Amino acid sequence: MLGTLAGAALGWGLVSLTPGLAQRFNALTVILWCAALGAVLANLDGFARAGAALTRSDKRWLNLLVGLGLPAVVLLLIGILLL
Repeated sequence: MLGTLAGAALGWGLVSLTPGLAQRFNALTVILWCAALGAVLANLDGFARAGAALTRSDKRWLNLLVGLGLPAVVLLLIGILLL
């Protein structure tokens, strides 16, 4: 939760400091993307544990890659279906 709040605060700061960013993209979109990235960065250990449950491997980079890849694939499939 703290990563989400920190990311949202960073996004708000980015929108406030760079008005061109708010013009190109919606300000709320920038804030939400920054909040999502903050949440992901704050929970990297959780993604590594989820990947380890699937791969049964001790390699942290593989577990992290699999853990981060699964939500990315699901979001990609949802995005393709919505087009």
